[in-house]
Amino acid sequence: MTSSSLPSSWAAAGVDPRRPEPVDLPRCRAPKGAELVRLRLPDRPGSLAAVTAHLAEYGVDVLGLEVVDHGPDGAVDDLLLRGEGLGPALQTLGLRARVLARRPGVDLRDPALAMAAACESVGSARTDQDAHRRLVGAALGLVFADAGLLCVSREHAMLSIVASTESDLPAAVDGHSPSLLTSALFSGEPLTAEGRIPWAPPALQCRLPLGSVAVVPAGPLVLALVRSDHAPYVSLELGRLAALMRAAHATHEGR
Repeated sequence: MTSSSLPSSWAAAGVDPRRPEPVDLPRCRAPKGAELVRLRLPDRPGSLAAVTAHLAEYGVDVLGLEVVDHGPDGAVDDLLLRGEGLGPALQTLGLRARVLARRPGVDLRDPALAMAAACESVGSARTDQDAHRRLVGAALGLVFADAGLLCVSREHAMLSIVASTESDLPAAVDGHSPSLLTSALFSGEPLTAEGRIPWAPPALQCRLPLGSVAVVPAGPLVLALVRSDHAPYVSLELGRLAALMRAAHATHEGR
């Protein structure tokens, strides 16, 4: 995924007439009737056992489980759940846990296999344009999000949007404007924010969901994933996205 400059006439005008590569959202792969539920649990022994026992009382099956974060505020777990009593079970959790997100039809994939598939997809691209499109799609397959886009930092501080799930985005935005995109490129670190704050230029942000956003850079590339709800991106998700971005950048810089 090279950072080749635009033709000089484009750069001088500060525009990029190319449209972003379209990206399809991943298809649902979860078992029929299953939901991915993200919970924050208290940091004390037996908290997960209390939650699973409560779910069992309502006839809810636990099909999968992954601990995605752990800190002073407790653990964050992703559970793949199925059962007619799921709604009432979650509504009556009380102090056992707090529901951060519910995603019907989203599977809980094996993390190692998911990362391998993501890297293979991007690494097998034959053109930069295809690699851009595949990178956004692969990132969406690693975490649950409702929209995604990839920018490339060009000359004259212009950010070209080279791939996106949204069809009506501008082809480029002004990189001089303060935003989470430019901050991530400058720092080289993943950044997150509430979607309700100004994280991108208005011409871009107004066309995207208003939920949580994660911005992950690698070289001249910056990936943004946006959720329709305010479920926070956790450290494990950001780590996986950063690893995918590094692998994609290293692979395609060597072409």
